[in-house]
Amino acid sequence: MSKKIRRVFNWTLIFTFSFVIVFIILKQNHEKIDEEKVNWEARNAIRINNIKRVCEKYNLGIYKNHKDDGKNIIKYPPTPQYSVFYIVKKYDLSYCPIYKAASTTWLYNICLLMRIPEAELSSGREQISTIARRVIPELDYPEAEEAMQDTTKLLVVRHPFERLLSAYRDKLENSIAGRQHGTLHFYRKYGSAIVKKYRGNDFVKPRDDQVIHPINLPKPAGIEPTWSEFVDYIIDTELESYGDDHWMPYYLFCTPCSLNYSLVAKVETLYQDQLFAFEKLGLSQLIKPHWKHKVGISNAARIYFKQLNISQVNRLYNKYKLDFEMFAYSVDEYFQFTHDYATEENPFEVDFFSDVYDNE
Repeated sequence: MSKKIRRVFNWTLIFTFSFVIVFIILKQNHEKIDEEKVNWEARNAIRINNIKRVCEKYNLGIYKNHKDDGKNIIKYPPTPQYSVFYIVKKYDLSYCPIYKAASTTWLYNICLLMRIPEAELSSGREQISTIARRVIPELDYPEAEEAMQDTTKLLVVRHPFERLLSAYRDKLENSIAGRQHGTLHFYRKYGSAIVKKYRGNDFVKPRDDQVIHPINLPKPAGIEPTWSEFVDYIIDTELESYGDDHWMPYYLFCTPCSLNYSLVAKVETLYQDQLFAFEKLGLSQLIKPHWKHKVGISNAARIYFKQLNISQVNRLYNKYKLDFEMFAYSVDEYFQFTHDYATEENPFEVDFFSDVYDNE
């Protein structure tokens, strides 16, 4: 065999081998993507079915059984809050924005769909929710109801305690910093009254290991409610009637027992859930996943829950029990952060949360 023929043969062999390797890799990646799609579909279906199960259990909304014996008496809105939704018929989407649960991220995505330049969204001159509402005006009943029946409904949730702590730190912990985000307004509307009601003469300032003060921000004035005082306020407040949107329970704000949500996303799996939602909505070629405020089970919770005792956490859990059950979150770990957990004087074991489902 001549050198020229041998060279051609070798290159042909190399090309063929390379092609086979690339084909195998692409096939494996395609199978992996298909498997991920199946997993995303299954996870979304589990979330939706769990909502239905809890709604039926507590006899709420469209799952209400009028022959019920009346044991499960829970206040529930008679109709959805249509005005809070962002309804984009052009892209088959109705989104209920739960504040402090990636709402900025999803409104950012929606604004991109509405051709708002990224430079405008990132300028900081206006809050993204303000921009989004300007380009997507509120719809009232019955127009909103009709539009929502014809669109894919999206709900995004977060661990209830993480969301509540985030709302406290963002809106009430520091009346000096963040005034462009309404901290002074929240102090005047809620903070001063909370301090007046819950701060006694024996008040002790939280220890340094029970709070976080970002070094790039001015310290609080000292007139703001502590996390413990805020929690006591939440425990004593009828959230059905007097709750702010930033700490209103999900089952009240977005009424999942009255609407058949098609997509249920979580902050804890935000990136994957965005990919799944974009694909289901046919938007994968139009926008890519964004994450404006990265969060998770935070070190902040480990620090701030040291201000609380076991009884406070238990009562706080009961205020949001339906959210915990409906969206399969666990409360157990947060008891371990309290200042009186598993002490010699007060041994404690979490043994009364059989209704909390934390496996999806």
